[in-house]
Amino acid sequence: MRRLIEVLIAVFLMLPWAVSEGAAVTVQPTEQLPQVVVRENFIQQATKCIEDALAEAGETRRHTIDPVIVPAGLRLPEGNISYAYNIPAGIRFAKGTQVNLDVLVNGKKYTTVRCSMRIRVYDQMVTAAKQLRQEQVITASDVKLEEREDTGANWRYFTDVNEVIGKVPTKSIGQGHILNSNIIQYPICIRHGTKVMINANVNGILVSTEGIAMENGRKDRYISVKNAVSGKILRAKVIDENNVEVAA
Repeated sequence: MRRLIEVLIAVFLMLPWAVSEGAAVTVQPTEQLPQVVVRENFIQQATKCIEDALAEAGETRRHTIDPVIVPAGLRLPEGNISYAYNIPAGIRFAKGTQVNLDVLVNGKKYTTVRCSMRIRVYDQMVTAAKQLRQEQVITASDVKLEEREDTGANWRYFTDVNEVIGKVPTKSIGQGHILNSNIIQYPICIRHGTKVMINANVNGILVSTEGIAMENGRKDRYISVKNAVSGKILRAKVIDENNVEVAA
C-alpha cells in the first residue's frame, strides 16, 4: 500500500506531465520527494537510447534527434537514480519515435517516462538536375547528387548517379525531385513482334530456341513470348534486347 501511495503522489506531483519542445516549465522538489529530474535529463537519456539503437543498426548517415513531447520533470524520493530504456515500436525516421525510460531508485523501478523524439536522417541522393520527360533516357547531365532527408518511404532512393544513367522515368519528373525506384525503370529493349532467343537451363544445360515477343519488354521484367517452333505462349524474363529466359 505504501508503494502504491508513493507512485500516486509522484504521478500527481508531475504537473504538467509532458510538454512540447521549447516549453519553459520547471518541477520543484517537495519534502516527500526531494529529488528532481529535469526535462533536459530525459532528453539526454532518450537521445542516448536512440544513438545506441542507430549504432547497433550500423547507421552512419548524418542525423539529428529532437524532442517532440517530453515530461517537464519528475520528483523522486531519496536514493541513487539510474535508467533503463527501450524503443517499443522501433526507430521511425521523420516521425515520432517513442522512447520508454524506466526510472530506477536504488536499482528498483520507480516509474516509466515516455518521450516522443523526432529523428531526421540525411543522405546524398540522386535528384533531377532539370525537367525529365517520361521515357527520356537519362544522361549524366540530367542528374546530380544532393543531401536530402530520408523520410522513411517504401521506395528506394539512389545514391550513385550511375544507377540511373541509361534508365528512363516512368512519368514526367520535375527539377530537384528525388529519383527513386518507383519512378525509374529500364528502357524498352524488346519490341512487340521482334524475334528473340528463348533460353532455359535444364539440369545445368542451356537450351535455346527461337521465339517472338508478344509485347514490349524491359530488362528484368516478364513478357509473353511465342515459341516459334511449337507456337506455345510462355512467360519469360527479359535478359537483354535479344534474349529472354524461362524457368525449366
